[in-house]
Amino acid sequence: MRTRIISGAVLIVLITTLIILGGIPFGAFMMIASLVAVYELCSACRVHDAGASNTSGYRNIADEGNVNNATTKKNKIHICNALELPAYITTVLLYVLITYYADVLNKGKNATAAGPAGKVLRGLASRISEGDAILALIVVFILVILGIYVLSYPKYDIRQVMAVIFAVIYAPLMISFMYRTRVDDGGSVTDMIMTFLIIITASGSDMSAYFTGVNLGKHKLAPLLSPKKTIEGAIGGVLGAALLNTVFALALCAFDLFSLRYIWIFALIGFVGSIISQIGDLAASAIKRSFDIKDYGKVIPGHGGAMDRLDSILVVAPIIYMMIRLLQ
Repeated sequence: MRTRIISGAVLIVLITTLIILGGIPFGAFMMIASLVAVYELCSACRVHDAGASNTSGYRNIADEGNVNNATTKKNKIHICNALELPAYITTVLLYVLITYYADVLNKGKNATAAGPAGKVLRGLASRISEGDAILALIVVFILVILGIYVLSYPKYDIRQVMAVIFAVIYAPLMISFMYRTRVDDGGSVTDMIMTFLIIITASGSDMSAYFTGVNLGKHKLAPLLSPKKTIEGAIGGVLGAALLNTVFALALCAFDLFSLRYIWIFALIGFVGSIISQIGDLAASAIKRSFDIKDYGKVIPGHGGAMDRLDSILVVAPIIYMMIRLLQ
Protein backbone atom coordinates (compact mmCIF):
# COMPACT_ATOMS: atom_id res chain seq x y z
CA MET A 1 0.00 0.00 0.00
CA ARG A 2 2.87 2.36 0.82
CA THR A 3 4.42 1.78 -2.59
CA ARG A 4 1.04 2.35 -4.25
CA ILE A 5 0.51 5.66 -2.43
CA ILE A 6 4.02 6.96 -3.15
CA SER A 7 3.97 6.02 -6.84
CA GLY A 8 0.44 7.44 -7.16
CA ALA A 9 1.52 10.75 -5.63
CA VAL A 10 4.58 10.97 -7.91
CA LEU A 11 2.39 10.22 -10.91
CA ILE A 12 -0.12 12.93 -9.97
CA VAL A 13 2.64 15.53 -9.55
CA LEU A 14 4.26 14.50 -12.85
CA ILE A 15 1.04 14.61 -14.87
CA THR A 16 -0.05 17.90 -13.30
CA THR A 17 3.30 19.49 -14.12
CA LEU A 18 3.28 18.21 -17.70
CA ILE A 19 -0.30 19.37 -18.33
CA ILE A 20 0.65 22.83 -17.09
CA LEU A 21 3.73 22.87 -19.32
CA GLY A 22 1.81 21.49 -22.29
CA GLY A 23 3.49 21.48 -25.71
CA ILE A 24 6.29 19.05 -26.51
CA PRO A 25 6.90 17.83 -22.90
CA PHE A 26 3.27 16.77 -22.46
CA GLY A 27 3.09 15.38 -25.99
CA ALA A 28 6.24 13.32 -25.47
CA PHE A 29 4.87 11.92 -22.23
CA MET A 30 1.55 10.99 -23.84
CA MET A 31 3.37 9.36 -26.76
CA ILE A 32 5.50 7.26 -24.42
CA ALA A 33 2.42 6.29 -22.40
CA SER A 34 0.68 5.29 -25.64
CA LEU A 35 3.65 3.18 -26.75
CA VAL A 36 3.67 1.39 -23.40
CA ALA A 37 -0.09 0.84 -23.66
CA VAL A 38 0.30 -0.70 -27.12
CA TYR A 39 3.04 -2.99 -25.79
CA GLU A 40 0.87 -4.08 -22.86
CA LEU A 41 -2.17 -4.72 -25.04
CA CYS A 42 -0.11 -6.72 -27.54
CA SER A 43 1.30 -8.74 -24.65
CA ALA A 44 -2.14 -9.32 -23.12
CA CYS A 45 -3.67 -10.33 -26.46
CA ARG A 46 -0.81 -12.73 -27.27
CA VAL A 47 0.47 -10.73 -30.24
CA HIS A 48 3.94 -11.21 -28.73
CA ASP A 49 3.72 -14.93 -29.43
CA ALA A 50 5.18 -14.91 -32.93
CA GLY A 51 4.54 -18.02 -34.95
CA ALA A 52 1.38 -18.88 -33.02
CA SER A 53 -1.37 -20.63 -34.89
CA ASN A 54 -4.40 -22.75 -34.11
CA THR A 55 -2.07 -25.67 -33.46
CA SER A 56 0.90 -23.93 -31.84
CA GLY A 57 -0.32 -21.94 -28.91
CA TYR A 58 -2.54 -18.88 -29.41
CA ARG A 59 -4.49 -19.45 -26.22
CA ASN A 60 -7.50 -17.41 -25.20
CA ILE A 61 -8.54 -18.65 -21.78
CA ALA A 62 -12.17 -17.83 -22.60
CA ASP A 63 -12.09 -20.63 -25.19
CA GLU A 64 -11.44 -23.06 -22.37
CA GLY A 65 -14.51 -22.01 -20.39
CA ASN A 66 -12.77 -20.47 -17.39
CA VAL A 67 -12.43 -16.71 -17.24
CA ASN A 68 -11.81 -16.27 -13.53
CA ASN A 69 -8.81 -18.43 -12.62
CA ALA A 70 -5.61 -16.45 -12.24
CA THR A 71 -2.29 -17.82 -13.40
CA THR A 72 1.25 -17.11 -12.32
CA LYS A 73 2.84 -17.69 -15.71
CA LYS A 74 5.58 -15.16 -16.44
CA ASN A 75 5.99 -13.90 -19.97
CA LYS A 76 9.42 -13.92 -21.55
CA ILE A 77 11.07 -10.57 -22.21
CA HIS A 78 9.96 -9.41 -25.64
CA ILE A 79 10.49 -6.25 -27.67
CA CYS A 80 8.34 -6.57 -30.78
CA ASN A 81 7.67 -8.64 -33.86
CA ALA A 82 6.77 -7.73 -37.44
CA LEU A 83 3.13 -7.15 -36.52
CA GLU A 84 3.90 -4.88 -33.58
CA LEU A 85 6.54 -2.68 -35.23
CA PRO A 86 4.02 -0.85 -37.50
CA ALA A 87 1.87 -0.26 -34.40
CA TYR A 88 4.72 1.55 -32.64
CA ILE A 89 5.61 3.55 -35.75
CA THR A 90 1.96 4.55 -36.25
CA THR A 91 1.74 5.68 -32.62
CA VAL A 92 4.76 7.96 -33.02
CA LEU A 93 3.48 9.36 -36.35
CA LEU A 94 0.08 10.02 -34.77
CA TYR A 95 1.59 12.38 -32.20
CA VAL A 96 3.85 13.96 -34.81
CA LEU A 97 0.77 14.70 -36.92
CA ILE A 98 -1.20 16.17 -34.02
CA THR A 99 1.75 18.32 -32.94
CA TYR A 100 2.47 19.55 -36.44
CA TYR A 101 -1.10 20.34 -37.41
CA ALA A 102 -1.70 22.17 -34.14
CA ASP A 103 1.41 24.21 -34.87
CA VAL A 104 0.38 24.99 -38.46
CA LEU A 105 -3.24 25.82 -37.66
CA ASN A 106 -2.34 28.08 -34.74
CA LYS A 107 0.75 29.77 -36.20
CA GLY A 108 0.10 29.66 -39.92
CA LYS A 109 3.14 30.69 -41.91
CA ASN A 110 5.18 31.02 -38.73
CA ALA A 111 4.95 27.26 -38.05
CA THR A 112 8.16 25.74 -36.77
CA ALA A 113 8.53 23.27 -39.64
CA ALA A 114 11.24 24.74 -41.87
CA GLY A 115 13.20 23.84 -44.98
CA PRO A 116 12.01 21.60 -47.85
CA ALA A 117 10.31 19.19 -45.43
CA GLY A 118 8.49 22.05 -43.76
CA LYS A 119 7.30 23.35 -47.12
CA VAL A 120 5.93 19.93 -48.04
CA LEU A 121 4.17 19.58 -44.70
CA ARG A 122 2.66 23.06 -44.94
CA GLY A 123 1.40 22.18 -48.40
CA LEU A 124 -0.09 18.98 -46.98
CA ALA A 125 -1.83 20.89 -44.21
CA SER A 126 -3.34 23.28 -46.75
CA ARG A 127 -4.92 20.38 -48.67
CA ILE A 128 -6.20 17.98 -46.01
CA SER A 129 -7.42 18.47 -42.48
CA GLU A 130 -5.85 17.00 -39.37
CA GLY A 131 -8.71 14.50 -39.12
CA ASP A 132 -8.22 13.36 -42.71
CA ALA A 133 -4.48 12.98 -42.15
CA ILE A 134 -5.02 10.84 -39.04
CA LEU A 135 -7.63 8.75 -40.84
CA ALA A 136 -5.20 8.21 -43.73
CA LEU A 137 -2.51 7.17 -41.24
CA ILE A 138 -4.80 4.55 -39.68
CA VAL A 139 -5.85 3.22 -43.11
CA VAL A 140 -2.21 2.86 -44.19
CA PHE A 141 -1.40 1.13 -40.89
CA ILE A 142 -4.20 -1.41 -41.39
CA LEU A 143 -3.07 -2.07 -44.96
CA VAL A 144 0.52 -2.63 -43.79
CA ILE A 145 -0.65 -5.07 -41.12
CA LEU A 146 -2.75 -6.96 -43.67
CA GLY A 147 0.24 -7.04 -46.02
CA ILE A 148 2.46 -8.53 -43.31
CA TYR A 149 -0.24 -11.08 -42.48
CA VAL A 150 -0.62 -12.16 -46.11
CA LEU A 151 3.09 -12.22 -47.00
CA SER A 152 4.07 -14.16 -43.87
CA TYR A 153 1.05 -16.49 -43.79
CA PRO A 154 0.59 -18.69 -41.77
CA LYS A 155 3.12 -17.26 -39.30
CA TYR A 156 0.54 -15.10 -37.49
CA ASP A 157 -2.91 -16.02 -36.27
CA ILE A 158 -5.77 -13.82 -37.53
CA ARG A 159 -6.61 -13.03 -33.89
CA GLN A 160 -3.15 -11.52 -33.50
CA VAL A 161 -3.75 -9.37 -36.59
CA MET A 162 -7.07 -8.12 -35.24
CA ALA A 163 -5.57 -7.58 -31.79
CA VAL A 164 -2.75 -5.33 -33.01
CA ILE A 165 -5.18 -3.21 -35.05
CA PHE A 166 -7.45 -2.98 -32.01
CA ALA A 167 -4.50 -2.02 -29.79
CA VAL A 168 -3.63 1.05 -31.89
CA ILE A 169 -7.22 2.28 -32.19
CA TYR A 170 -8.09 1.52 -28.56
CA ALA A 171 -5.06 3.06 -26.88
CA PRO A 172 -2.99 5.64 -28.86
CA LEU A 173 -5.81 6.98 -31.01
CA MET A 174 -8.28 7.43 -28.14
CA ILE A 175 -5.80 8.70 -25.53
CA SER A 176 -4.38 11.17 -28.07
CA PHE A 177 -7.56 13.23 -27.61
CA MET A 178 -6.18 14.25 -24.24
CA TYR A 179 -3.14 15.74 -25.96
CA ARG A 180 -5.36 17.25 -28.68
CA THR A 181 -7.41 18.94 -25.97
CA ARG A 182 -4.24 20.48 -24.53
CA VAL A 183 -3.02 21.91 -27.87
CA ASP A 184 -6.34 22.55 -29.63
CA ASP A 185 -6.41 26.31 -29.14
CA GLY A 186 -2.70 26.99 -29.17
CA GLY A 187 -2.09 25.59 -25.71
CA SER A 188 -4.10 28.29 -23.95
CA VAL A 189 -5.16 28.34 -20.29
CA THR A 190 -8.59 27.14 -21.42
CA ASP A 191 -6.97 24.13 -23.10
CA MET A 192 -5.10 23.38 -19.88
CA ILE A 193 -8.28 23.56 -17.79
CA MET A 194 -10.20 21.32 -20.18
CA THR A 195 -7.37 18.77 -20.05
CA PHE A 196 -7.59 18.75 -16.26
CA LEU A 197 -11.35 18.28 -16.66
CA ILE A 198 -10.68 14.91 -18.33
CA ILE A 199 -8.61 13.80 -15.33
CA ILE A 200 -11.10 15.17 -12.81
CA THR A 201 -14.05 13.46 -14.50
CA ALA A 202 -12.38 10.04 -14.72
CA SER A 203 -10.80 10.09 -11.25
CA GLY A 204 -13.86 11.72 -9.65
CA SER A 205 -16.09 9.02 -11.08
CA ASP A 206 -13.75 6.28 -9.88
CA MET A 207 -13.45 7.64 -6.33
CA SER A 208 -17.16 8.39 -5.98
CA ALA A 209 -18.10 4.94 -7.26
CA TYR A 210 -15.65 3.32 -4.85
CA PHE A 211 -16.81 5.11 -1.69
CA THR A 212 -20.49 4.79 -2.59
CA GLY A 213 -20.06 1.11 -3.37
CA VAL A 214 -18.19 0.40 -0.13
CA ASN A 215 -20.81 2.12 2.03
CA LEU A 216 -24.06 1.51 0.14
CA GLY A 217 -23.37 -1.16 -2.45
CA LYS A 218 -25.65 -4.21 -2.38
CA HIS A 219 -26.42 -5.17 -5.97
CA LYS A 220 -23.61 -6.47 -8.18
CA LEU A 221 -23.04 -4.55 -11.42
CA ALA A 222 -20.90 -7.03 -13.39
CA PRO A 223 -19.91 -9.89 -11.07
CA LEU A 224 -17.94 -11.86 -13.66
CA LEU A 225 -15.80 -8.87 -14.64
CA SER A 226 -15.46 -7.01 -11.35
CA PRO A 227 -17.09 -8.69 -8.34
CA LYS A 228 -16.69 -5.64 -6.09
CA LYS A 229 -18.48 -3.15 -8.37
CA THR A 230 -22.12 -2.45 -7.55
CA ILE A 231 -25.05 -0.70 -9.17
CA GLU A 232 -25.19 1.70 -6.22
CA GLY A 233 -21.50 2.46 -6.72
CA ALA A 234 -22.03 3.13 -10.41
CA ILE A 235 -24.84 5.58 -9.66
CA GLY A 236 -22.69 7.23 -7.01
CA GLY A 237 -19.87 7.56 -9.52
CA VAL A 238 -22.09 9.35 -12.02
CA LEU A 239 -23.55 11.75 -9.44
CA GLY A 240 -20.19 12.29 -7.76
CA ALA A 241 -18.43 13.17 -11.03
CA ALA A 242 -21.22 15.57 -11.98
CA LEU A 243 -21.04 17.23 -8.55
CA LEU A 244 -17.24 17.46 -8.57
CA ASN A 245 -17.26 19.01 -12.04
CA THR A 246 -19.90 21.50 -10.88
CA VAL A 247 -17.70 22.55 -7.95
CA PHE A 248 -14.76 22.86 -10.35
CA ALA A 249 -16.83 25.11 -12.63
CA LEU A 250 -17.97 27.26 -9.71
CA ALA A 251 -14.34 27.76 -8.66
CA LEU A 252 -13.39 28.80 -12.19
CA CYS A 253 -16.34 31.21 -12.35
CA ALA A 254 -15.29 32.72 -9.03
CA PHE A 255 -11.94 33.64 -10.63
CA ASP A 256 -13.68 34.95 -13.77
CA LEU A 257 -12.04 32.29 -15.94
CA PHE A 258 -15.37 30.98 -17.28
CA SER A 259 -18.93 32.28 -17.56
CA LEU A 260 -21.78 30.86 -15.47
CA ARG A 261 -23.13 28.85 -18.41
CA TYR A 262 -20.17 26.48 -18.02
CA ILE A 263 -21.57 25.21 -14.71
CA TRP A 264 -24.20 23.08 -16.45
CA ILE A 265 -21.76 22.19 -19.23
CA PHE A 266 -19.22 20.83 -16.74
CA ALA A 267 -21.96 19.01 -14.81
CA LEU A 268 -23.22 17.35 -17.99
CA ILE A 269 -19.67 16.39 -18.96
CA GLY A 270 -19.24 14.81 -15.53
CA PHE A 271 -22.52 12.89 -15.83
CA VAL A 272 -21.85 11.53 -19.33
CA GLY A 273 -18.11 11.14 -18.75
CA SER A 274 -18.66 8.99 -15.66
CA ILE A 275 -20.89 6.56 -17.57
CA ILE A 276 -18.27 6.27 -20.32
CA SER A 277 -15.48 5.99 -17.74
CA GLN A 278 -17.12 3.04 -16.02
CA ILE A 279 -17.71 1.30 -19.34
CA GLY A 280 -14.02 1.78 -20.16
CA ASP A 281 -12.98 0.37 -16.79
CA LEU A 282 -15.13 -2.73 -17.25
CA ALA A 283 -13.98 -3.18 -20.85
CA ALA A 284 -10.34 -3.18 -19.76
CA SER A 285 -11.21 -5.70 -17.05
CA ALA A 286 -12.98 -7.88 -19.63
CA ILE A 287 -9.83 -8.01 -21.76
CA LYS A 288 -7.78 -9.08 -18.74
CA ARG A 289 -10.33 -11.72 -17.80
CA SER A 290 -10.42 -13.06 -21.35
CA PHE A 291 -6.68 -13.59 -21.35
CA ASP A 292 -6.36 -14.61 -17.70
CA ILE A 293 -4.08 -11.81 -16.47
CA LYS A 294 -4.28 -9.74 -13.31
CA ASP A 295 -2.51 -6.57 -14.49
CA TYR A 296 -1.42 -5.27 -17.87
CA GLY A 297 2.12 -4.68 -16.66
CA LYS A 298 4.36 -3.48 -13.83
CA VAL A 299 5.53 -0.11 -15.10
CA ILE A 300 3.81 1.76 -12.23
CA PRO A 301 4.77 0.23 -8.84
CA GLY A 302 1.70 -0.80 -6.88
CA HIS A 303 -0.68 0.08 -9.71
CA GLY A 304 0.24 -2.29 -12.54
CA GLY A 305 0.72 -1.18 -16.12
CA ALA A 306 -0.06 1.98 -18.03
CA MET A 307 -3.31 0.44 -19.27
CA ASP A 308 -4.38 -0.20 -15.67
CA ARG A 309 -4.29 3.58 -15.11
CA LEU A 310 -5.46 4.70 -18.55
CA ASP A 311 -8.45 2.37 -18.91
CA SER A 312 -10.99 5.04 -17.91
CA ILE A 313 -9.19 8.13 -19.20
CA LEU A 314 -8.66 6.82 -22.73
CA VAL A 315 -12.40 6.37 -23.31
CA VAL A 316 -13.35 9.60 -21.55
CA ALA A 317 -10.86 11.81 -23.42
CA PRO A 318 -12.48 11.68 -26.90
CA ILE A 319 -16.00 12.07 -25.48
CA ILE A 320 -15.08 15.15 -23.45
CA TYR A 321 -13.09 16.57 -26.38
CA MET A 322 -16.16 16.37 -28.60
CA MET A 323 -18.60 17.55 -25.91
CA ILE A 324 -16.47 20.64 -25.24
CA ARG A 325 -16.56 21.59 -28.90
CA LEU A 326 -20.27 20.92 -29.26
CA LEU A 327 -21.34 22.75 -26.10
CA GLN A 328 -18.99 25.75 -26.03
